[in-house]
Amino acid sequence: MKKIALITRNRIFAQSVAMIIEKYTDLEFEMHILQNQLQAVLDAQILSIDVAVLELFSHFPEHIEIAIGICKGLRESLPSCRILLIAPQDNDDIRNLAVNSVALHTVDDYVFYDVSLDYLLAKLLSM
Repeated sequence: MKKIALITRNRIFAQSVAMIIEKYTDLEFEMHILQNQLQAVLDAQILSIDVAVLELFSHFPEHIEIAIGICKGLRESLPSCRILLIAPQDNDDIRNLAVNSVALHTVDDYVFYDVSLDYLLAKLLSM
Protein backbone atom coordinates (compact mmCIF):
# COMPACT_ATOMS: atom_id res chain seq x y z
CA MET A 1 0.00 0.00 0.00
CA LYS A 2 1.51 3.33 -1.10
CA LYS A 3 0.80 6.17 1.34
CA ILE A 4 0.18 9.44 -0.45
CA ALA A 5 -0.21 12.80 1.25
CA LEU A 6 -1.90 15.64 -0.59
CA ILE A 7 -0.57 18.86 0.94
CA THR A 8 -2.87 21.74 0.07
CA ARG A 9 -5.02 24.44 1.60
CA ASN A 10 -7.68 23.87 -1.05
CA ARG A 11 -10.12 21.52 0.66
CA ILE A 12 -12.41 21.04 -2.36
CA PHE A 13 -9.47 20.11 -4.57
CA ALA A 14 -8.04 17.75 -1.96
CA GLN A 15 -11.30 15.96 -1.23
CA SER A 16 -12.10 15.62 -4.92
CA VAL A 17 -8.74 14.08 -5.76
CA ALA A 18 -8.88 11.78 -2.72
CA MET A 19 -12.41 10.59 -3.55
CA ILE A 20 -11.51 9.83 -7.15
CA ILE A 21 -8.32 8.00 -6.25
CA GLU A 22 -10.09 5.93 -3.57
CA LYS A 23 -12.46 4.61 -6.24
CA TYR A 24 -9.47 2.95 -7.94
CA THR A 25 -9.08 0.25 -5.29
CA ASP A 26 -6.71 -1.78 -7.45
CA LEU A 27 -4.10 1.01 -7.18
CA GLU A 28 -3.62 0.34 -3.47
CA PHE A 29 -3.16 4.00 -2.56
CA GLU A 30 -3.81 5.22 0.95
CA MET A 31 -4.66 8.92 0.67
CA HIS A 32 -4.09 11.50 3.38
CA ILE A 33 -5.00 15.17 3.18
CA LEU A 34 -2.66 17.51 5.02
CA GLN A 35 -4.10 21.01 5.14
CA ASN A 36 -1.95 22.58 7.83
CA GLN A 37 1.13 23.44 5.83
CA LEU A 38 3.05 24.52 8.93
CA GLN A 39 2.63 21.02 10.36
CA ALA A 40 2.82 19.06 7.07
CA VAL A 41 6.32 17.68 7.54
CA LEU A 42 5.56 16.38 11.03
CA ASP A 43 2.27 14.86 9.85
CA ALA A 44 4.07 13.21 6.93
CA GLN A 45 6.63 11.74 9.32
CA ILE A 46 3.94 10.37 11.64
CA LEU A 47 2.08 8.83 8.70
CA SER A 48 5.31 7.55 7.08
CA ILE A 49 4.16 8.70 3.67
CA ASP A 50 5.72 7.42 0.46
CA VAL A 51 4.66 10.25 -1.86
CA ALA A 52 3.93 13.89 -1.06
CA VAL A 53 1.82 15.80 -3.56
CA LEU A 54 2.27 19.48 -2.85
CA GLU A 55 0.08 22.11 -4.45
CA LEU A 56 1.77 25.37 -5.45
CA PHE A 57 -1.21 27.67 -5.47
CA SER A 58 0.16 31.15 -4.98
CA HIS A 59 2.93 33.39 -6.25
CA PHE A 60 3.21 35.29 -2.97
CA PRO A 61 6.77 35.01 -1.62
CA GLU A 62 5.66 33.83 1.82
CA HIS A 63 3.62 30.98 0.32
CA ILE A 64 6.48 29.95 -1.94
CA GLU A 65 8.86 29.97 1.04
CA ILE A 66 6.50 27.73 2.99
CA ALA A 67 6.22 25.30 0.04
CA ILE A 68 10.00 25.14 -0.44
CA GLY A 69 10.41 24.68 3.32
CA ILE A 70 8.01 21.75 3.24
CA CYS A 71 9.94 20.14 0.37
CA LYS A 72 13.26 20.59 2.15
CA GLY A 73 11.80 19.32 5.42
CA LEU A 74 10.44 16.23 3.68
CA ARG A 75 13.80 15.56 2.00
CA GLU A 76 15.55 15.82 5.34
CA SER A 77 13.14 13.85 7.51
CA LEU A 78 11.82 11.32 4.96
CA PRO A 79 14.61 10.85 2.39
CA SER A 80 12.81 8.02 0.59
CA CYS A 81 9.61 10.08 0.19
CA ARG A 82 8.98 11.15 -3.39
CA ILE A 83 7.72 14.72 -3.89
CA LEU A 84 5.39 15.78 -6.70
CA LEU A 85 4.39 19.41 -7.21
CA ILE A 86 1.08 20.44 -8.76
CA ALA A 87 1.43 23.88 -10.30
CA PRO A 88 -0.63 26.29 -12.37
CA GLN A 89 0.64 26.29 -15.94
CA ASP A 90 -0.24 29.93 -16.55
CA ASN A 91 1.98 31.44 -13.82
CA ASP A 92 5.55 31.96 -15.05
CA ASP A 93 7.05 32.33 -11.56
CA ILE A 94 5.47 29.15 -10.22
CA ARG A 95 6.23 27.21 -13.42
CA ASN A 96 9.90 28.27 -13.22
CA LEU A 97 10.00 27.36 -9.54
CA ALA A 98 8.72 23.87 -10.36
CA VAL A 99 11.30 23.37 -13.12
CA ASN A 100 14.15 24.68 -10.94
CA SER A 101 13.05 22.56 -7.98
CA VAL A 102 13.38 19.40 -10.07
CA ALA A 103 16.79 20.53 -11.37
CA LEU A 104 17.98 21.16 -7.80
CA HIS A 105 16.51 17.81 -6.61
CA THR A 106 14.30 19.60 -4.10
CA VAL A 107 11.38 17.70 -5.64
CA ASP A 108 11.15 14.66 -7.89
CA ASP A 109 8.70 15.93 -10.48
CA TYR A 110 5.82 18.27 -11.19
CA VAL A 111 2.55 18.31 -13.11
CA PHE A 112 0.23 21.11 -14.12
CA TYR A 113 -3.38 21.52 -13.03
CA ASP A 114 -4.62 20.75 -16.51
CA VAL A 115 -3.26 17.18 -16.63
CA SER A 116 -5.76 14.38 -16.97
CA LEU A 117 -6.66 12.15 -14.06
CA ASP A 118 -5.16 9.21 -15.94
CA TYR A 119 -1.85 11.05 -16.23
CA LEU A 120 -1.85 12.02 -12.54
CA LEU A 121 -2.57 8.43 -11.51
CA ALA A 122 0.18 7.14 -13.81
CA LYS A 123 2.60 9.65 -12.32
CA LEU A 124 1.68 8.57 -8.78
CA LEU A 125 2.10 4.91 -9.73
CA SER A 126 5.56 5.60 -11.12
CA MET A 127 6.77 7.34 -7.98
